[in-house]
Amino acid sequence: MAQKAKLDSRKASSPLTPEQVFRLDNVMKHGTPPKALQSLKSSNSFTFVDAPGDLKLEKLIHKVSLKDGMAAYQIENKYGLLRGLPIQEYIRQRPGVQVESPTLPLPPPAPPFYAEWADRIYHPKLSPRITRTIMRRKDGSRLYPHGYIWGTDVRQAFFPSGYPWQCIGKLDVYTDPSSFVPSGFGTGTLVGPNTVITASHMVPWGANPAMIQFTPGYFNGVSVAGAGVTSYVEASSSYDTNSPPAPAFDFAVLKLQDRLGDSLGWLGARSYDDNWNDLNVWTLVGYPGLIANAEQPSFQGGISFHDDDEDSNDFGDAMELETQDGDSSPGDSGGPYFAEWADGPYVVGVDVGGEADFSLNPFTPWPFEDDNNVASAGPAFLQLINWARANWD
Repeated sequence: MAQKAKLDSRKASSPLTPEQVFRLDNVMKHGTPPKALQSLKSSNSFTFVDAPGDLKLEKLIHKVSLKDGMAAYQIENKYGLLRGLPIQEYIRQRPGVQVESPTLPLPPPAPPFYAEWADRIYHPKLSPRITRTIMRRKDGSRLYPHGYIWGTDVRQAFFPSGYPWQCIGKLDVYTDPSSFVPSGFGTGTLVGPNTVITASHMVPWGANPAMIQFTPGYFNGVSVAGAGVTSYVEASSSYDTNSPPAPAFDFAVLKLQDRLGDSLGWLGARSYDDNWNDLNVWTLVGYPGLIANAEQPSFQGGISFHDDDEDSNDFGDAMELETQDGDSSPGDSGGPYFAEWADGPYVVGVDVGGEADFSLNPFTPWPFEDDNNVASAGPAFLQLINWARANWD
């Protein structure tokens, strides 16, 4: 009977339905972003790479005179001067130590935090729709990059102002930090003061030096919270740092140099419950290149997961969530699947790509193909976020 009670309590905690969210009105505060966002460490930081231990900065900085007597100082780029902060630490979780992932009862959710100055937006402002570029091979057949899009691409570009949209941002990944051109890009979400959740395959594990820049509410080059509101990643952690990781464990936490969440808020996190299968309640936000060239975020609501595949190892239990009505393409990687609860928005998984399952068909000579887009989730997903909050907050 005790087991039954636990299951009943899990079933009672369900996200709001699309109809319930539809009836909620945006709450406009017209507040001013906190001044703390104007003095971030990452905004004007530089790093000397591979410099000697006895580096004397006074020998690298030279005063120069500009027009009208304006004083300035030139920094000699002798040792490789990088704007920003390279990743300082890669942490692979050790089995059975940091993480203990139970099955029942589920780990308690990590609650969201709403910054009172920010507008509370349930229905974001849409951007003008941009026609999707069609890719074709020489023989005329269509090509689907990353994941799958079923029928018409219903993802919609939008303006990410207000909570919770300003807590979701673009990740620019640099395997060569001396370059101003990122080697890749994706999506991340604030789930704590300085903690971001994303896909593990977004992290350049082992690259040295490497750099990840997180810009919350990225829209046409800058954050909606203000120019210069961005932060570099100090550390990253995951259970599976292989390339590629196991799909169910393809999530990672990032430690930011700046506590952006204190000013912008953050989303809560929950372990996915298979009682929620087939509920059209999930929203995916990402920065896919097919939508506004990844210069504006896109979202799609009303997504459901029709199946969940559990995957267990020494780290605990994770889940591979499968959907056939949520569109995904490069740039969506790491984007949150979230829904609204009575006390705010919660993330249950991150987008990691698409899969093609093949099974034997007794009525045809060829196998049956079942295409899905996939999210990584489960108890281990929440436990990793809780670990980051306990060690990095």
